[in-house]
Amino acid sequence: LTTADVDNDAFWSEFMKRPDAKSAYAAQKRLQEKKRLWLEERQNIEQRGEHRRAVADALEEAPAEIKKLIAPIFHIRIVEDYLWQVLDQECKLKTTAFVEKLRTDAKVKSEILNFRENFQAGGEKRMEDMERQMQAMNLAIAAEDAKKIEVVPQKADIQTLKELLEYSQKCKYEGNDKFREGLYEEALAIYSQADEAMKRWKVDESMKNEHKWLTDNHVACLKNKSQAALNLELFQTALDAANDALALDVEDHKAWYRKVQAEKGLGKFKDAEQSLARLEDVAQWCPDRRNILRDCETERKRLKLAKLKNKANTQEMLGKAFEAGVFSLDRERELEEAAKSLEAPPSKAVPKLEAGQAAKKPALKPPEEPPPLERNITLTAALAGDLMDELASAYEQKWFQERVRKCARDSGFERSVFLMRLKDVAFQVQKPVLQKWGFDGTEQGVREMTAAIRDHAANGEMPQWLKDKQDRCLKLLYGGEQGGMLDILTQ
Repeated sequence: LTTADVDNDAFWSEFMKRPDAKSAYAAQKRLQEKKRLWLEERQNIEQRGEHRRAVADALEEAPAEIKKLIAPIFHIRIVEDYLWQVLDQECKLKTTAFVEKLRTDAKVKSEILNFRENFQAGGEKRMEDMERQMQAMNLAIAAEDAKKIEVVPQKADIQTLKELLEYSQKCKYEGNDKFREGLYEEALAIYSQADEAMKRWKVDESMKNEHKWLTDNHVACLKNKSQAALNLELFQTALDAANDALALDVEDHKAWYRKVQAEKGLGKFKDAEQSLARLEDVAQWCPDRRNILRDCETERKRLKLAKLKNKANTQEMLGKAFEAGVFSLDRERELEEAAKSLEAPPSKAVPKLEAGQAAKKPALKPPEEPPPLERNITLTAALAGDLMDELASAYEQKWFQERVRKCARDSGFERSVFLMRLKDVAFQVQKPVLQKWGFDGTEQGVREMTAAIRDHAANGEMPQWLKDKQDRCLKLLYGGEQGGMLDILTQ
């Protein structure tokens, strides 16, 4: 190393290609990352300690019954966080006394009672499970909210463009490595990072070369993202990525092919056929048009087989539904109950009998009537609205919407069969909300929650603002306007 080498970019570029230099640099980066995480964790611990002391000081003035209720669970992180939220966000902003809030606010009291009951029932493990469920729900809500915020791209200068292209190339290579290893989830995450980074920047179209570099990189990233999502059967994610790619380059034949596959996976066979026809038009101007058109013909055959398979599965499922006497139910009553109860949780599966055993087994008893409903919780109209908002937020998650739409396709868009299939899917997101609000995470809990909401619809006089919340909740439960079942269930 000479004095001249210190300021020589070419020297350092070659030097960093050496294996020992790369290893030392990577080790230094890992050490810095560990230090950063340690400092963040230390800061979080100190902040939690401050919050805990503030809540403890505020509880000094609380009556004995409140202290007895909170004391056994005060060390649980989810309880600490909730009490701090009440103290900091609700009491300080609204100038309400903390102790008075704990004594008089029905929602706060219900939440604390729910924490105490869960702690007594399952100990700290139950509380850890509740914390994980709430974190997952909050992350999903935050992710959905972030997607709703329209990102306005900023103009990139030459230095920013250089760094952006280098970052996108790095993500491309790392994502491709993960993809080749079969780690599709990790590959999808890496491609998504690059996509989010490139969405934030734009290049003036007068800078033709630079604009083309950024567009080409972004389109390639979106196509890779779509393919990774297809391998994971995340068809809506794949379709969104393909559409974004086509918005940048409408003549990209690979993006059209990804779109065809995504629409086929979603059961949108008519849309897939239209996209396939568009792909054939685009292929006419491609150098490799013969191979592309041959692939189109193969995909058309697959699409036809997929339609036949979907039709056969639907007929088989409907046949089983008829055998089970599903359609002997009163359809209007069924719809009314579904709309009012926001769906019941899944029932236990009945074991199948092997051939030849039917004669040896006694006839099945008729299903027992559900036990009488015991009401322990009553909600005000405002709390009922908050409850329906939480249910709507849970139903709004992207994975749930995709599952509901798949459920609609699998049921052949038949109302009765769809409602039967929806029970399993809906209860997965209903249960955490039930438990959070103090209801049992069972069928009885769903019935009690439904009754608490129905209290505000006596004589058909539910307030319009509350009815709007209920309508939004049901709309999301049935997969929204794009799910294909909303019109069928509400007609």
